[in-house]
Amino acid sequence: MDDTFPSSPTSGEPRHAAETGVSRRWFVVGGGVLVLAGAAAGSAVRIARDDYAPAHVPNPPPTALVAAAARERGLIADLDATTGGSAAVRTVIAHTRADHAAHLHALEQLLARYDAPTSTTSTGATVLNASTGAVVTGTARTVAQLRAAESRAAAEYAADAERSSGQTATLLASISAAETSHAAVLS
Repeated sequence: MDDTFPSSPTSGEPRHAAETGVSRRWFVVGGGVLVLAGAAAGSAVRIARDDYAPAHVPNPPPTALVAAAARERGLIADLDATTGGSAAVRTVIAHTRADHAAHLHALEQLLARYDAPTSTTSTGATVLNASTGAVVTGTARTVAQLRAAESRAAAEYAADAERSSGQTATLLASISAAETSHAAVLS
């Protein structure tokens, strides 16, 4: 699909989606998926809030949560490194990055309740692993590569959710749904 938006017509008539090179399906599916992804990100944040979890758990965090935080840091870093493409693609990337930041925040909130939390700080184009102090660097990706990464992440989150229980399972399943929607909007 050609992701470019040609300049507006000089005749003053509106351009149809077919004439712009972007299909109506892309806009309809993309808009719907962004709404669903936003709802999933909101659910993930709500799950991790204090009124849904105990204040402190005297155990190390579940491996699935630590892996999920690392996965989110990697996805954010790759999205930050991917700066090219059309305006429409950059908009999708910006929305997807915001969702990943919300996922990471929710994961950090849940991880902070354990004895050995693994937390990160994400600002702008830098994703920092606060536990190790290492900067997570990303690689610029094509839309197809981003779509594949989102699909892979969705499958990994779903598998981790199946092996988990309680809040961890709920949060990971919610993030899996959001990753699936990201993959769909990038198609």
